[in-house]
Amino acid sequence: MEYVRALGPGILVAMAWLSAGDLVSASVSGSTYGYALMWALVLALFARFFFVSAIGKYVLCNNSGDPSILTGFGRLWRGLPMLVGVIAFILGFTYQTYIIKGAATALWHLLGGIGNREWGIFIFAVLLVGVTIFMLLRGHQYRTLELIARVSVGILMVTFFIAVVLHGFDLIALLRGLAFRLPADEGGFGAVLLVAAIIGAVGGSAANLLYPYFMQDKGWDRPAYRKLQIFDLLTGILAMVFINLCVWIVAAEVLAGGGGIAIEEAEDLATMMGRGVGAIGPLLLWIGLFFVTFTSFPAYSFGFTKVLLDGVQRTLSGQIETYENPENHRAFKWLQIGVLLIVPLLFSLPMAPNFIALTIAGNALGAITGPIIIVGVIVLTTSKKYMLPEYANKWWETIALLIIGGIGLWATYGVVAGLL
Repeated sequence: MEYVRALGPGILVAMAWLSAGDLVSASVSGSTYGYALMWALVLALFARFFFVSAIGKYVLCNNSGDPSILTGFGRLWRGLPMLVGVIAFILGFTYQTYIIKGAATALWHLLGGIGNREWGIFIFAVLLVGVTIFMLLRGHQYRTLELIARVSVGILMVTFFIAVVLHGFDLIALLRGLAFRLPADEGGFGAVLLVAAIIGAVGGSAANLLYPYFMQDKGWDRPAYRKLQIFDLLTGILAMVFINLCVWIVAAEVLAGGGGIAIEEAEDLATMMGRGVGAIGPLLLWIGLFFVTFTSFPAYSFGFTKVLLDGVQRTLSGQIETYENPENHRAFKWLQIGVLLIVPLLFSLPMAPNFIALTIAGNALGAITGPIIIVGVIVLTTSKKYMLPEYANKWWETIALLIIGGIGLWATYGVVAGLL
């Protein structure tokens, strides 16, 4: 029970990872391939657990007392922390453009679609950002974000479980979907490429860097917290697996084999849920989408600002041991509120790209940081030069990280080539 009461960073970062991208990708994958690629989703999320756990292990068990993974990156090359911090912050801004719009879209529908849709969504986006700024300026940001995440994970699990129960599912097809098989290519996404993207992107995601900062805010700062950290992160990952599988099941049951819906707008997700579970379906979708996104964008504004300032401090100070909590930096609130909350509101204006387009673009750009993070984490956690000897990776852990990292690098190449 003490472990359960201590849960927090893992649930918070899992809800931040979930955002809107997982709802879209699970829906698109389920509608295109039915249950066939469900195994890739499960494997991807546990690959993320393994990789992020390695990041957490470095912060807790390195032999130099480094309080962040970027400090370790600075030991590999002095300029690396700032490079990673700047790229991560830019990606965080990209994520905010569609997550804030997703939250506003969901709230507009939940409140009955008042007035003009495009301007109504923008007004609700301004309202949500205003409420968020008010909450964050009151202090104790981490505790506020953790409370929101705890409430959200419960609501999301109940919401999408109800959707699956109301529609039902083919248990045999689901079990076959967990077998490692590749179907023939369909639609605009080849099966091999989709699997590579699903599994590979999670290891090098810039959002993985947020977890150790949430650990730090929780007070976990030494090897004694390692078992609790594993339990905490695994709990968050299992919640993500459950929610993603529920969304995938509804998409596979309703849309696979000619459902007649192209997932191009958030409303298409509501149509999918309506077909699957009846009149209550769209309501469940909007509730789920709101809590997914409303958990994500405050956490991202907090976490990615910390990553940026930490990285800049490490490089410009010239001494990686010198450390100031990024939250105490005078630029913290200006960057968090101005750049990661207010400026992204422009993308909620009527003339901005639609929600699904922003989601796909944001997730694709996330692959840019992949190679740096993947290689850096493997080097740091494998070497006894950087780790306490008893916590350095065992041979099988190194092999697992190399396999996940290899798939991640392949996925990064595919995404970059596709963007070009």
